[in-house]
Amino acid sequence: MDDSLFAYPGAPPVSGEAALLRDAGDRAWALVREHAPARRFRAGETVLAAGAAERCLWIVAEGRVATGTGAVGPGGVFGELGFLDGEPAPATVRALTGATVLRLTLERFEVLAGQDPALARHLLFDLARGLALRLRDLRRLV
Repeated sequence: MDDSLFAYPGAPPVSGEAALLRDAGDRAWALVREHAPARRFRAGETVLAAGAAERCLWIVAEGRVATGTGAVGPGGVFGELGFLDGEPAPATVRALTGATVLRLTLERFEVLAGQDPALARHLLFDLARGLALRLRDLRRLV
């Protein structure tokens, strides 16, 4: 793997594939879980309300949730725009099934980044890659 600053860590994800830290090992996921408390939701429960101004990245660990743009399953994320730019959530997210979701605040991400800068970089690259893929998909529709 190329270790230069702008090299994508690991294999690039395939369009439409849940890609957050997909090639990270157990140690990396243990560190993420240490900084992102798990929350459990029953089917139909609100996970994140539209307009909430939480600067958090939400990672689906188990189950499925419905966002304003579709369903997200294990390994998928939502809230990435608010996490990156601080804007309120544009849509309500609800659990479609029983779901366990990890909630990583910006403050906890910064602590994680101090402990493992390579993991934080990998996570940010995965977020950027996912956003870029969605932007390309939207451009094809226009």
